[in-house]
Amino acid sequence: MKIVLDTLCKTYRTPSGELPALNGVSLTVKEGEFVSLIGPSGCGKSTLFNIVSGLEHPDRGTVKKDGEDITGETGHVSYMMQKDCLFPWRTILDNAVVGAEVRGASRKEARERARELLSAFGLEQFADAYPVRLSGGMRQRAALLRTVMMERDVWLLDEPFGALDALTRDRMQDWLLGIWDQFNRSILFITHSIDEAIYLSDRVYVLSSRPATVTAEWSIELPRPRGRKLVTDERFLYYKEQLLTELNQNENPR
Repeated sequence: MKIVLDTLCKTYRTPSGELPALNGVSLTVKEGEFVSLIGPSGCGKSTLFNIVSGLEHPDRGTVKKDGEDITGETGHVSYMMQKDCLFPWRTILDNAVVGAEVRGASRKEARERARELLSAFGLEQFADAYPVRLSGGMRQRAALLRTVMMERDVWLLDEPFGALDALTRDRMQDWLLGIWDQFNRSILFITHSIDEAIYLSDRVYVLSSRPATVTAEWSIELPRPRGRKLVTDERFLYYKEQLLTELNQNENPR
């Protein structure tokens, strides 16, 4: 397994008392697999990503990558947060190399590598532009380019398309599948959209309300490459019905 999360638990201590976020979350991501997480708002998905990336420590449980315990360690995965977080004073090219600079790579070599990748991200004409000139979709592509430039074989993508309009979101999903196929990385993806989770993923985990635990795991047995006609396929609609039922049960526990 590329990533194994074993019974992760996390509780925050606040002035008003304890706030449990994770309650024994266990899941796996295989080599080259696309895995999505869905669950109610505020259930602890971003906390989970912070732990996988080493930005936070769990109270209990472990994170393993390629069989090695990396719990609490940074630098093992590439992490793209919900907002693009592009620096407004840097050009798109210079934003793309931030992660590479942080990990100690040569700035000159990083810029050369980023220029090679700009066309794959549809940004070849915007290398010297500043983020304010870019549309939302283009900014997200620039943010993912920065993620790719970290040169890690696991990508954590935290709801990267949530702020986009429906048409742009569809196009970005198709584009992401192309990038994933090109770079052959393992992806752990957070989304609030059931359709998005089904369309992109090999497997989908459903999380409960906070404190999060895994309540269901679904293998999405739909053919690849995927196209927009798939969303009207009876198998797609079957998965959608099942996942919607799971989510409703989580949000309205009996």
